[in-house]
Amino acid sequence: GLIEPFDIVCSEKGTSRWADGKNWVFDFDKDLPAGIRCEFKLKPGLKTLSGKEVAGQKVFSFSTGGPSIRASDPYEGSRWLDEEQIFILTLDAEPINESVIQNVFFSVEGIQDRIGIKIIEGGQRKELLKARFQYRRPPPFPMILIQSKQRFPSGTKISLIWGKGVMTKTGVATDQDQILRFQVRPLFSVEFH
Repeated sequence: GLIEPFDIVCSEKGTSRWADGKNWVFDFDKDLPAGIRCEFKLKPGLKTLSGKEVAGQKVFSFSTGGPSIRASDPYEGSRWLDEEQIFILTLDAEPINESVIQNVFFSVEGIQDRIGIKIIEGGQRKELLKARFQYRRPPPFPMILIQSKQRFPSGTKISLIWGKGVMTKTGVATDQDQILRFQVRPLFSVEFH
């Protein structure tokens, strides 16, 4: 019979099989979320049918990456941001908040420095989510509410930079920036003629 060639270290379950004499397949039981890292180590002393020890790469690994933004509210491209806008971000994995604070920021047209963020928690978070999802069920994904530490100037273009280095609770980090662009609403003005 064919033997199991790998020692597998992975938090997600699956089944393995030989597709044919040369190809080994591992099927996961379900689609993998972000934040998973798996390692397949060739068992020591593994030999081919002709008795030769298997040469070449011994360890194969992959990760499904760090948390990324699935959806934002206000939606990306919105031109009506409030000067003190709070963003509700739907993510594909639960992040470590400290890594969000360190790696997520706003870039504002006309302001050279990046502007840091704060995370909205507790009662205020509850109220905002309750108001937002009054008529429909919230998506079954982790959500984080963030706000710029500085007011946005009216009428400016801003970018929300979900930077590389944001980590899942399982310790897997994003390896590239995700950038969402918006515009702040124009200054409120009334004219009479």
